[in-house]
This record gives sequence, structure tokens and C-alpha cells, in this order.
Amino acid sequence: MGQRNRWLLLFAPLVLTGCGVLGGDSSGSGGAGAATGTANAGTPWTVVARGSATPSPTPSSGVPPYPVPTATGFLPLKTTAAPTPSPTCAPDTVHFSRIQALDVVAGTTTATASWYNVGGYNLVEYRLTAISQDLKTGRQRDVGWVKVTPKQACGPMAATIGKLDRRTGYIFSLDAVVTRRSGNGTHAGTLYRSAVIYTR
Repeated sequence: MGQRNRWLLLFAPLVLTGCGVLGGDSSGSGGAGAATGTANAGTPWTVVARGSATPSPTPSSGVPPYPVPTATGFLPLKTTAAPTPSPTCAPDTVHFSRIQALDVVAGTTTATASWYNVGGYNLVEYRLTAISQDLKTGRQRDVGWVKVTPKQACGPMAATIGKLDRRTGYIFSLDAVVTRRSGNGTHAGTLYRSAVIYTR
């Protein structure tokens, strides 16, 4: 057999079966081409629906999720409306559970605060002070306290504090001093506080 005939025998199967043996079947059907197309198809894409925002959960107990501020130090706290005066005083009406709004009229170097004396059997005195909001480097100037002793069981009261700086913002704070319900000594706490009041 000649050299030429040997080459024809080698390429004859390739010519007879066509391109399907090589995976080049353009029709995409039958033979190895169909099997290859199925294997390369892969898994289909998963369709996910778009979500939507939901509101934050609220506590069911009715208790706020934040701590309730207490009357400590001289930081300005949100005040509430002053109580309505009553003709009589209860036997124990001095409580430090909340801070009331303090009415203040400022002058040049003095200011007059007015409030309602709630009375109470254990009330000793009131103390009024002013805290400057004009902070300076170093030690802040202390204007001190003005002590006021109630002259009646309950009713409106007023006190004037001096030694203030001109054209300066102050927060005025009024403490009540009461005798302790158990043990000896006294206890003081803030009852009234003003917003920032400026002297002239």
C-alpha cells in the first residue's frame, strides 16, 4: 500500500463523521455536541425579590429606652411649667423628683428670682445661686448662695442675688434644704432652674 493510501485511511473516519466529533456541531443537537452544550449550561440564576425597610421596634412595656435624667450638679436640664399655687399646703410636699421652671428678671449686676413655696413640714430653707455660662480659662468665679427662710407655710417667694457680671448669661438654680426623714442632718436638692438669662 502506498504512502498516499495510508493517509487516506487515517483521515477517512474524520471526514465521514464530520465536525460533530470535534464538538463543533453548529446545530447544537445530536452527538457529542449536544452533550457538551448541556454540560456547559450551568444552573439558572436565582431571582430574589427586593426587600423593604421596616420601622424600628418599640418597647412594649411603655418604659422609655433611655435613662430619665435626675437633678444632679449644675447642668441645665429641661424644665417644666411652674406648679399652680394652692390655698393649703400638704404635710409633706417637698420632693426632688423633677425640676420646675424658675422665673428670673435680670438687672445689670443683680437678678431677682421668683417661685412658689410648696411648703412641707421638713423644709428648712431655700438657696439661690447663679452659674455663669461665659466660661473662661482656669477657675470659674463663684457668686455664692443666697439663703432664704420661708416666713409662711406656702405661697409665692422671691430672692435677689448680686455680684453678677454685666452682659453675661447665667443659669439660676434654686435648691431646697430639708431635714432627713431618717437619721440626723439635712438634705439639699434642686427644685427650680431657669433657662440662660443675660444681665444688662
